[in-house]
Amino acid sequence: MSKIFDSHIHFNMKVSDIINDFKEVVSKLEGFILILNTNKEKQLFLKFFLNDFSENYPLSAIALNYKLFDSEITDLLVSKNIKLGIKLHPRLSNITVNNFKNIYNKMQSLKFSFIIIDCFYYGSNLVNHINLELSIYIAKKFSNIKVLLAHGGGHKVLEYMLYTRDLKNIYYDFSFSLAYLKDSSIWVDFIKFFKFNENRILFGSDYPEFRIKYMKSCYDEVIKKALNKNDSELIQKLNYKKFLEIK
Repeated sequence: MSKIFDSHIHFNMKVSDIINDFKEVVSKLEGFILILNTNKEKQLFLKFFLNDFSENYPLSAIALNYKLFDSEITDLLVSKNIKLGIKLHPRLSNITVNNFKNIYNKMQSLKFSFIIIDCFYYGSNLVNHINLELSIYIAKKFSNIKVLLAHGGGHKVLEYMLYTRDLKNIYYDFSFSLAYLKDSSIWVDFIKFFKFNENRILFGSDYPEFRIKYMKSCYDEVIKKALNKNDSELIQKLNYKKFLEIK
């Protein structure tokens, strides 16, 4: 497999050697966005990767949970020339519609290059199933900043296509979703989405939930059916560079 960009990976917190596992995984990538959802993940990054991250991974970036975001961490990463984005995860952070304004107010005071919003629906706590509403709200409030809708809306993929296509700062990845919902009726919806939105889709794996090679095969299958070609340089490389504004 040739090197590609992965817009959605995590540390594998279940292995004994987290650091070397991560280094081995990203050695096969041209660039990546590392998601830091928890304070433990944040501390691992600061301890083992902060000082030489931009040198070792010049085409990569960090997306940090908004609850862990402050001016101190921003200044620290900027001083190390690390591209930093903010991550909103409604389920993990217990975000409801009542939080939207407070989140916006906090984000206004922070410095970040991009936004990632988790858009996969899971669990019985329906009050947190406001991913689509949050995505539209944030994309409109920060219209000059690119917003990546992680997992592409999951089983609501067509709603995401119809409700967000007019927002030109929105991009999509289908990490986790393509593999988790493979062979379901939603697969047809993914094909339809890819057919009309190739220039706004990024490859993402959600490693370690799914192996990068397997997620690549899922993407390739949808690309073949939607676009009638074996791969897409836009999805695997160019859209990532456009999203992170890498030349």
